Amino acid sequence: MKKIKYILTVASFALVIFGLAIAHLIVPDKAVSSSERRELAQAPSVTAKAVFNREFSDKLESYMLDQFPMRESFRQVNAATRFYAMGQLDSNGIWIDGDRVYKNEPVTNENQIAYAYKLYNAIIDSYLKDCHVYWSIIPDKSYYAEDKNHPHIDYDRLIELMTSNVNGKYIDITGTLDTSKYYRTDTHWLQPELFDTVKALGEGMGVGEYLTDKREYTPHTLSPFYGVYLGQAALPIKPDELTYLTSPYTEGAKVSYMSNSGVMEESSEGVYTLSKFEGMDGYDVFLGGTQSIIEIVNEDAKTDRELYVFRDSFGSSFVPLFTGAYKKITVIDLRYVTSQYLPNFVEFTPDSDVLFINSTIVLNTAMIMR
Repeated sequence: MKKIKYILTVASFALVIFGLAIAHLIVPDKAVSSSERRELAQAPSVTAKAVFNREFSDKLESYMLDQFPMRESFRQVNAATRFYAMGQLDSNGIWIDGDRVYKNEPVTNENQIAYAYKLYNAIIDSYLKDCHVYWSIIPDKSYYAEDKNHPHIDYDRLIELMTSNVNGKYIDITGTLDTSKYYRTDTHWLQPELFDTVKALGEGMGVGEYLTDKREYTPHTLSPFYGVYLGQAALPIKPDELTYLTSPYTEGAKVSYMSNSGVMEESSEGVYTLSKFEGMDGYDVFLGGTQSIIEIVNEDAKTDRELYVFRDSFGSSFVPLFTGAYKKITVIDLRYVTSQYLPNFVEFTPDSDVLFINSTIVLNTAMIMR
């Protein structure tokens, strides 16, 4: 009997090993991991020289790990065991409150925040003396979480530092948001939930009456949307849906992006780049994702006013909701364009509106802006 059990154990083990090996050869390699938002390693080229090169063995190991059969399932089982069975408070820095996913954030970095308000003021003093300058702060969704036992930024201190030092008019939007206004599995906010926020910003800048009414928008839903926290946690969490809003103003807007050569090139897809949804980050649907400078022109807008928005990725989803109130919107991301070179690419029109709006996460790591 013992011999039979031993044979069955060895046979089962061999079956699993050889089965996975065969599956590795049969199953086509994947190019990207949607949940992890990264490209997966591909099979390295085999040459006589490469075989004796350490770089080849490293690439082969990465390839085998990335293309391992049922890799995502094994990641989930491992993370779920540690998180649920072993009682860990987080998984890879990710924690869950109800059905919403959050990430531990570092302590408040006052040096980084000081860099942010000094950068704002330098831009204001250098280029925007003849403009109407406004600014706001986008809280991370953990600001609204009931569970405060995890590492998080001291948001009140951050806001105090910024409001005490930034020139221009502060527009407080913290009261227009709560956890339901953000994706469950991602750091960003939900575009269909931003009407109160957009109203607060619009009224603060004096264009509240020109904003497009909520009833004029048509929602369009794409799924599944794998938020950045979902992949980092590796837990069996249901993905989100991504909904974007269209109106005659968003559809009538012409959008141009700054090319690598510094020339503005018009996009054929407008304010929503739907082809980006199947990429590594579905949120790139909004204004094409990572871009240094974007120009949005709508000849049918209700005013002839111009708006300049200094923003991070959060701005991609709320800026389209201003296309009915401004004839031209210029969107600038200081993470991808150096502020001292702005006059080479952007001409600031006197008497225009300017909005600085970044998330607390970016302000707390502000030296990524230039």
